[in-house]
Amino acid sequence: MIQAADEGRVAPHAVGKYLAQIAIVFAVQFAAGKLGDALAINSGGIGPVWPASGISLAALLLFGYQVWPGVVAGALLLTFLSPIPHIAAAAYATGTTLAALTGMFLLHRVVNFCTSLSRLRDALGLIVFGAFGSSLVSASIGVSLLYTTHVRGWSGFGSAWLIYWLGDSMGVLLVTPLVLTFPNLLRTRPRVRIAEFTALLLFVTVACFIVFGDLPLIPVRLHVLAFAVLPFVMWAAIRFGVSGATLSTFFVAAIATVATVLGSGPFAKNSPFTNAVLLDVFFAVLSVSGMTLAAVITEREEAERGRERLVRERAEAEARLRVAAIVESSEDAIISGTLDGIIISWNAGAQRMYGYTEAEAVGKLITILAPPELPDEENKILETLKAGSRIEHFETIRVTKTGRKINVSLTISPIKDSSGKTVGISGIARDITERKLAEEALRESEEKFRSVFRDAGVGMVVVAPEGRFLTANKAFCDCLGYTEEELCNKTMQSVTLPEDWPAFSKKLSEALTEERGFQWLQKRCIHKAGRIVWTESSATLIRGREHLKTAQYLVAQVLDITERKLAEAALANVSRKLIEAQEQERTRIARELHDDIGQRLALLAIELEQLQQNTPNLSEVRSRMGKLWKQTSEIATDIQSLSHELHSSRLEYVGIAAAMRGFCQEFGEQQKVEIDFKIRDLPTPLSPDISLCLFRVLQEALHNSAKHSGVRRFEVQLWGMSGEIHLTVGDSGSGFDREAAKTSRGLGLISMEERLKLVKGTLSIESQLKRGTTIHARVPLGSGSDSMRAAG
Repeated sequence: MIQAADEGRVAPHAVGKYLAQIAIVFAVQFAAGKLGDALAINSGGIGPVWPASGISLAALLLFGYQVWPGVVAGALLLTFLSPIPHIAAAAYATGTTLAALTGMFLLHRVVNFCTSLSRLRDALGLIVFGAFGSSLVSASIGVSLLYTTHVRGWSGFGSAWLIYWLGDSMGVLLVTPLVLTFPNLLRTRPRVRIAEFTALLLFVTVACFIVFGDLPLIPVRLHVLAFAVLPFVMWAAIRFGVSGATLSTFFVAAIATVATVLGSGPFAKNSPFTNAVLLDVFFAVLSVSGMTLAAVITEREEAERGRERLVRERAEAEARLRVAAIVESSEDAIISGTLDGIIISWNAGAQRMYGYTEAEAVGKLITILAPPELPDEENKILETLKAGSRIEHFETIRVTKTGRKINVSLTISPIKDSSGKTVGISGIARDITERKLAEEALRESEEKFRSVFRDAGVGMVVVAPEGRFLTANKAFCDCLGYTEEELCNKTMQSVTLPEDWPAFSKKLSEALTEERGFQWLQKRCIHKAGRIVWTESSATLIRGREHLKTAQYLVAQVLDITERKLAEAALANVSRKLIEAQEQERTRIARELHDDIGQRLALLAIELEQLQQNTPNLSEVRSRMGKLWKQTSEIATDIQSLSHELHSSRLEYVGIAAAMRGFCQEFGEQQKVEIDFKIRDLPTPLSPDISLCLFRVLQEALHNSAKHSGVRRFEVQLWGMSGEIHLTVGDSGSGFDREAAKTSRGLGLISMEERLKLVKGTLSIESQLKRGTTIHARVPLGSGSDSMRAAG
């Protein structure tokens, strides 16, 4: 019942397909018959080519004997529309169908015909049995019916039979191979091939029109060149096989027949009978030549491909033998099995690794190798392989025959058949137990090193030979501002100042070449924020295993010496500035002595000499002596003032308040400025160090104000508060840019800061452009030192 139900479901589809085939055969058969009638070259309706015969045989070869009703129906309808009795039409349709059936029977029984026409025997069979042989049946029946019904399109039974036979034969030769092989042309893909075939058909068409068309533009008739189209047919046969040769021949036949019907060409100059026979002979030569040539070439190509396939199969067989030899000689375990996990092959390497012989292992489940703690692992592996996926370098544990556990690396692939279906599995296992033990020992050693490396208080880094960072500890990351992940994407060169890299790179190359480290190399690095960081590095070269000797790397200890470098630079700058100041002060004193006091003393000497040489009266002497005494007093006063600037003895004897008040008074008189000096809550006594420091700050501040402020009045305040002593010097002058002053400070600001640092004091400056400047010095009480005396 189930089978009957299945047949019931399938039958409608099969019947529909069968009826569609019959309908197609009927329609094409009828259309081909009407085309043959249109190509008739006499009033009897018999032409040189009868395409319907070719369609009949092609339909049977493609769909089988079962489509004969379509052939009969097409022939009946065609003859019913012609002026012959219906009984004769039925007999004619029977003859057409019998001819097609006879041709198909002979082709299959005698030739073992293949519709691809890829063998010479197929082409010759179609020519002999399909065309000329089967047409004997249709010609004999058809002409007999024509003469029985008194339809005589040709004079004589023999002539009519010959034309009928040749027409049906040409229909098979021209149409049947075209229908059978036309799909091959549709599969032509490269554009170059399509363009070539299009050009071929174009040349054939042009040649046919020239030869058969009797064109007015060509005064000479080229009838003798009828076979000039044969090279094009051969071209099509060589390049495009039977389908190309048949289509090009069909083009020639169609154009030649139409031209003959129209009365032009080499086959229109004789009687209709002669013209038809000559056309058929012409078509037969072209078709047989092209078809046999194409079949020979195709058969040769198939033979060549067969030889190549045989060579390839032989090479594959040899490769399989070599693979088998490799499998047996391999140290690795190579095992194959079914999708259920049953072992079907077991090489010598598997026997050495697991201890089971081939006889003991084959036929057993692969789970005999799985440890008890991994019960589901093999099932998961099999599921992965059944899905078509491959497992590569999967590391796990397996158990030998003696129960010993070993570490293995598995690579397992699915085995697929020609359709792509997974039918089995094949795997390679490698014993990695020794490697795992070595890795564990190395891991423990590396963990100890990593702990020391990570917790070190100084920067430490591991660098590859090419300069790439491998790892870095927190101290080094903090030094440059990067995270460890960010550093591992950088090289030493990328974080080194470009000016310092060549020298450092040379030392690094020497260390790698000579297989030694280096000690305390200084270079500048670039912080993530963009600032410069001075570092001092010491590195040790670490060598790999003996067989990995080239895989070396450096472990470096890195110190941040930026503050030290800045201090050294600041100290060097201060020393230079102090030396420059000393030289400037000496220059100033020398200029004061030479340009002022020296000149005045020289003038005084000249006047004394004149007084000695020219002795005037006593009253004049007294007058001139008074002037000389006044000049001498002024010179003495100026020398004393210069001496006070260099060293104030008043500071030692009368204290800082009186000394500062006196200096402000003297400075005001000399510079012609007004100084408002105020003092309050000043603790006593002050240490000499603090007194001298504040006195020098006052001197420097007033000199700077008088020189740069542009005003003639200044305020000076000195007071004590909360364990500190304060000094401010202010003006309401032009002021200056404090940011610019930070980058380009003169000696005055530096010397004041350095003096205050010696007594643990600080200096602050408040200044705005055109709003004045205030210098504020703070010194904690009790911070004096003997070094200040030396500095003063």
